[in-house]
Amino acid sequence: MALDVQTPVPVVDGSTMTREEFYAQYYRPQKPVVLRGLWKQYPAYSKWTMDFFKKTMGNIEVGLFGNRPEDISKTLQVPNAKMRFDEYLNLIEREPTDLRLFLFPVFKYKPELLKDFGYPSIAGGYIKIPFMFFGPPKSIVRMHQDIDMSNVFLTQFHGRKRVILFAPDQSTLLYRLPFNVHSTVDVDHPDYDAYPGLNYVKGQSAVLEHGDTLFMPSGYWHHIEYLEGGFGLSVRTMAYSWQMKLRGVYNLTVQRTTDNIMRKMNDEKWFIYKKKLAYERAEKAIQKLDGTSSMPRATVGS
Repeated sequence: MALDVQTPVPVVDGSTMTREEFYAQYYRPQKPVVLRGLWKQYPAYSKWTMDFFKKTMGNIEVGLFGNRPEDISKTLQVPNAKMRFDEYLNLIEREPTDLRLFLFPVFKYKPELLKDFGYPSIAGGYIKIPFMFFGPPKSIVRMHQDIDMSNVFLTQFHGRKRVILFAPDQSTLLYRLPFNVHSTVDVDHPDYDAYPGLNYVKGQSAVLEHGDTLFMPSGYWHHIEYLEGGFGLSVRTMAYSWQMKLRGVYNLTVQRTTDNIMRKMNDEKWFIYKKKLAYERAEKAIQKLDGTSSMPRATVGS
């Protein structure tokens, strides 16, 4: 049985929505929305293509990341492979691969590209460190929260991608790993026996096409599947609430430092402990929802 993610993310005309409308309907209540055509005002909307990046940046060597189930507890930091940028773009157009290029600081290599876009006036408080993401068809970005708890505006420039979202108040039932912003849940193949909390979660989904901008509010869980080889860019704004701002600071300092230290001491035992604690927290949440104090269900495998 698939997860309940059939509710679509609303789609609106981003080229005509005012800042006042956006703040009232989506930003302040922290609700996701697809802003279609928001970036039509910038040259990047039509200028940024696969061929453009091959011609202008093709000789750059890039680090690529694959799907590593054994590392599901970790934030990926060491690339699986390296190759020329133009070779990688040819690869994701030509054949399936699990190699992705994410948090790519394209503007570090070609700062003049910053002239191709701006920061839409629909929002304020931007963190002006944009990143690009490239991926092949059928590749998966495992479910996670962004560690800094910022609001994210993810714009698709080439290819289509499917995004599944869960609100941050469902983190416990999604078995969020302590001291981490990941979950061991497989969104595409949910195991309800091992993760009974999934019976209680409800998400939203959207398919992004060229020119679509997805607004992901602070702390939202997101699972991304590249339906076609393509790329997008994200810009961020500070979290709306002080609670989320403080959570982001905590994640980047105390949480990340603690996790790194414990993994170095004994990675395997630490991972098992985190999974056990995530399960216990989910069980308490389930019992509260059911109004029972039932015995624990099937445990998550170690």
